[in-house]
Amino acid sequence: MKIKPIGKRVLVKIIDLEEKTSTGIILIQNNEEKSYKVGEIISLSSNSEVNSLFNINDKIIFSKKSGVKINDSSKEKILLELDEILGIIEE
Repeated sequence: MKIKPIGKRVLVKIIDLEEKTSTGIILIQNNEEKSYKVGEIISLSSNSEVNSLFNINDKIIFSKKSGVKINDSSKEKILLELDEILGIIEE
């Protein structure tokens, strides 16, 4: 399924984060869930404000309760409004 966001929206693929030590040991997350998710932008609307702020493949952070979840055959995707995006992750 191909989705093109309209209005002030972006389509995001959720990224599962693994926490590792400096020696490469994967840490088991505690029972307390994080209040945010991280995703990678895979599609942008043609809105000029959205295009001036974001690019395809930008990694962003957003509240876990935001957006509209879309289950596709490959990975979970979320359609987010511009004001639901909390920040861009710079690496």
